[in-house]
Amino acid sequence: MSGVETKDSNTIEGAIKSEIEKENVRTAIDQVIRDVISQDDGSLASVDPELIVSRLLDTDTIQSLLQRVSASSRTNVPAQLSAVELPAKIQEKILPGRRYLYVKVKGGRAFVDHVREETVKYRTENQSSLFIHLSLDGQRYATQGAHCVCEPKINEGFLFDLQKLKPGCSSMLDSKYLLTLDAQLNLVVVRKEGTGGTSSTLLSVLAVEWRSVLTQPSSSHRFSCQLMGIGSEQQVPVGILDIEVTILPNLNEILPHSTVSEFLEGTKKRFGERRRLFISYARQWWQEFTEMAVNHSSRPVKIFAMDEWGQNRFVCEFIRKLETGHALRSPEEAARWISLIPAPSPYQLPGGCSRPWYTHSTALVSHLEVENRCILLCSILLGFGLDAYVCVGTRKGGGSHFWILTRGPYTAITFWETVTGCRYIHKIGQKSSHEYETIGCIFNESHFYACCQASNIISYCNFILEDVNAWKRMSSSAISSVTDKTVCYLPLNLPTFDANKRSSDLEVQLKILIIEHRSDSGLSTKFDEHLSYVLTPALWSYERKTIYGNLNQDIGSPEHFSAALMHTVPEGYTFKAFPLHFIHNSPRRAFSSILSSGIGREIVECRGDNVSLAVRVITVSYPEEISVTWLMVASSCRPVGGRQWICQL
Repeated sequence: MSGVETKDSNTIEGAIKSEIEKENVRTAIDQVIRDVISQDDGSLASVDPELIVSRLLDTDTIQSLLQRVSASSRTNVPAQLSAVELPAKIQEKILPGRRYLYVKVKGGRAFVDHVREETVKYRTENQSSLFIHLSLDGQRYATQGAHCVCEPKINEGFLFDLQKLKPGCSSMLDSKYLLTLDAQLNLVVVRKEGTGGTSSTLLSVLAVEWRSVLTQPSSSHRFSCQLMGIGSEQQVPVGILDIEVTILPNLNEILPHSTVSEFLEGTKKRFGERRRLFISYARQWWQEFTEMAVNHSSRPVKIFAMDEWGQNRFVCEFIRKLETGHALRSPEEAARWISLIPAPSPYQLPGGCSRPWYTHSTALVSHLEVENRCILLCSILLGFGLDAYVCVGTRKGGGSHFWILTRGPYTAITFWETVTGCRYIHKIGQKSSHEYETIGCIFNESHFYACCQASNIISYCNFILEDVNAWKRMSSSAISSVTDKTVCYLPLNLPTFDANKRSSDLEVQLKILIIEHRSDSGLSTKFDEHLSYVLTPALWSYERKTIYGNLNQDIGSPEHFSAALMHTVPEGYTFKAFPLHFIHNSPRRAFSSILSSGIGREIVECRGDNVSLAVRVITVSYPEEISVTWLMVASSCRPVGGRQWICQL
């Protein structure tokens, strides 16, 4: 291989010398150097070499030279060769006739908030790790956890299939076509606490304009990415991330810097103009809405929100029809999954008066506030084909709130609470069990409506959105000018852990804790394994009922469970059971929850004749490493007073 590399190097070197002799390139180089020095007070020592290189690459003379050298050298260099050494597992994924983007994370620097962690000599399970999540139009990867230190050691590469950005295109994408692809490379930096990773903090997000690599003769470019904080902390530096981006196979045509920069700048200007026109329209729309009635200006109408980059965006821009692959099987299961995503820690600094709203690539790896839960669930429900909207209003007792509305056949209205996963049927004039009090506006990726009814109290609102006397809508053409209505395919990551093993391990550890606790009280312990097994259907019915509610009367029905207990627990015995569920994996926390309950402590400390205890755990796994654990402890004994069989649950 070294012989081939030497030959190629000599070929390129010869081509460069040949082109330099054809034109007076040295004169152009000397002129650029003189200009840079003169702008820097004539001091050669303070000149930045990278600035000189950048200025040289922008000159027409050097660009012309690079294109001719590239064209002449590629006739002798095989297309599959790359300046970047690819791991064997990456090479195996490369298929002929397809264009790829290889992104390598080469480490980080200046993560000054983690300097103190470098002083810890021995790592413990409670120390934190740094994860980098990368996404490009539905293709997602993540680095392995690296220790949170000032200079985290990361050296991992990921392959993105650029052909997927243009479905149906049979030919390999060339440079000019790649330039037109509007798909940015997103990097999300997350810190997770402890080995379980249940507590995490979103540190930074970054959008990399990878198309600048189209100007590089080697089809490869290195970026030193300055990471900044989230939302209102956008001006706070987090650290520097070094990445290398490579087009595979090498490009046959290198685009001039001026061509790429002009195209990107033109695209940016055109979208900026559309946004400017929309903002002008939104001002006029809001003025019309507030002039309709005196109290309209005080209604909770949300038109713009700050994203994770600190930019104000129209709320409809955050929502897209989202297909998640095979990970979620129903809208109800999606609601349950989102309700299990942890909320941000209350100990984190507040994000100012306006919390950032997340795009999908950020939301999937973050702890979520209620507004971000609604954005994600609404997008998924739209992907399932439902007529779904995000609602902005207030709940009883005051305080703004967000929830989901879906319209079914015959204008049936259902409210979805993303914090609990519960659903409520809305009927005008009828009392409901939900806590929503007023509504200001509803929106999705295509529509925005503000409530202009005489009263915006939920109980008296009609949700016939086509009624112009009840709802003021924004123009569909104005909304479509700044939103993307195409379906986004963003497959969720399936769980990687073994749910059955996790359940079994937790059972064993809980039994040990129970034995130790009873031993401290001078009590012996005996477990009934068959009784433990009988508890399984009850635990599974609890989770199914949480997902689907009472729509199916068989779900959560106690008859089968009661019949099984009557055949398992001897007549004259007392049976007591205590169920609970949680989303962590700590047996000690679970045991503390048991003891904090009166019935739970009574079961663990059960006294009587022929006392038997039972412990059953089931773990239900969901996408993105989210899980919920259901636990039941039970006791069976013959009371000293000779009471009859009693079931207390």
